[in-house]
Amino acid sequence: MKRLLVLIGLGIGLIAGENVPSWYFNPPSDNEVSWYGVGEGNSLRQAKDSALADIASKLSVTISSKVSKDATQTTSGAFSSYHQNVNVNQESEVKKMSFNNFEVISTSQNDSKALVLVQVDKAKFLKDQLQTLTDMVKELDTLQLSPKGKSILEEYQEFKSLAPDVEKAKTIISILTTFDVPFERTKMSQAVSDYRDSLDAIRSQIEFYISADNDSHYSADVLKEALAAEKIKIVQQFNRNNTNLVIVDLDTVATSKQLFSTYMVNTRTTVSLKSKEGAILSTFIVESRGNSSIDYATALKNASNNFKQQVNEKGIFTFLGIN
Repeated sequence: MKRLLVLIGLGIGLIAGENVPSWYFNPPSDNEVSWYGVGEGNSLRQAKDSALADIASKLSVTISSKVSKDATQTTSGAFSSYHQNVNVNQESEVKKMSFNNFEVISTSQNDSKALVLVQVDKAKFLKDQLQTLTDMVKELDTLQLSPKGKSILEEYQEFKSLAPDVEKAKTIISILTTFDVPFERTKMSQAVSDYRDSLDAIRSQIEFYISADNDSHYSADVLKEALAAEKIKIVQQFNRNNTNLVIVDLDTVATSKQLFSTYMVNTRTTVSLKSKEGAILSTFIVESRGNSSIDYATALKNASNNFKQQVNEKGIFTFLGIN
């Protein structure tokens, strides 16, 4: 279908006598040594990127099929656990893979379109992926063994920063497995699993202390309700000796006006996550508005409904930046 659309797009060129090269419609077949892809674009660079995306798309189909088959056939062990929890976005993750070892075999270009045929060396690609995975696992091992001493939120954020790399590691494990590349599959799959367990364990230890100024008390109630729903501990008293403590500081600036019989309040709440020593770990601003026919206090309370809506839409962990 894609190539048919290209043919239509190049119709003017064909009328003028410019032929689409045969390799575009009949590229070399993939084999044990190489993958081949074709692409088109407004420039040779765009066409090259499209050709590599063509290879990645074919690769994703092959890997997704292999992972699905193994997931139904394997029933025990760490590797089974990995397969049973394959990310639903596995196919899209594969499509994001980059290719360093490729060669442009043929090109064709006119004033408006460019066509490219590329070849990717399988062995070199898989070798690169294995090295990348090895480096990632070493980084995960180093993180697991790193000395403590940071605040629990800093520790969590350090683990969380590796989440994109871990997703990539899952993808690479699938790639290497699909093409029967020898590697320490169980060990590396376990490293990925241990990372997620550690991340969840750290998050489960976090205890929140919410500090709010007078205009933030409704918003504070929203956060307490959302945290309680997730069974996250909330402490009522600040304790500097509590190593698991994270402070959520709410500072609201409220502006109000009356229009006829309607009271209106706009709020701008600065939400800051702090360590028990007071160091600001992250901060963001939430703007809300509310109105009432009764008084300003009711309008302020109604403004917190907008705050609550944002918390509910994002989820409390994403809202606070600790998902």
